[in-house]
Amino acid sequence: MFRPDDFRLEDLERVTRQSEEAVQRLSGVFGELRAVKGEGAAAGGLVAAVVDGGGQIVEVTLDPRVMRLDSASIAQAVTEAVRGAQADAHRKNAELLREATGGEPPSLDPADVDTWLRDVANAMGAPWPDDHA
Repeated sequence: MFRPDDFRLEDLERVTRQSEEAVQRLSGVFGELRAVKGEGAAAGGLVAAVVDGGGQIVEVTLDPRVMRLDSASIAQAVTEAVRGAQADAHRKNAELLREATGGEPPSLDPADVDTWLRDVANAMGAPWPDDHA
């Protein structure tokens, strides 16, 4: 529980400094996340895909030799290449976030955020609002 008598100005300064450092690290990462390109290939490299950091398709290329395949195989290869590119972008994003946060990338799931905020409040000795209910 938070006790005002135990509060020290040094604690506030330390938390403020750490918060500013975290914001600087994360703001730099956002630019890097926008620049992420995921790449994937299928059908022995005859089909390639590139997606942006959000997984949106940027480019799909087909080697002319892929036309020797039937339409179902081409469609499957395009799907595999895009999924591979999306997985690559996701992996790159996670790595950037892991580097910026010094650990596992933060989850944006509301329940996880709530748990994280509750843990921070508890670590600071402050009650979490719904703990009183």
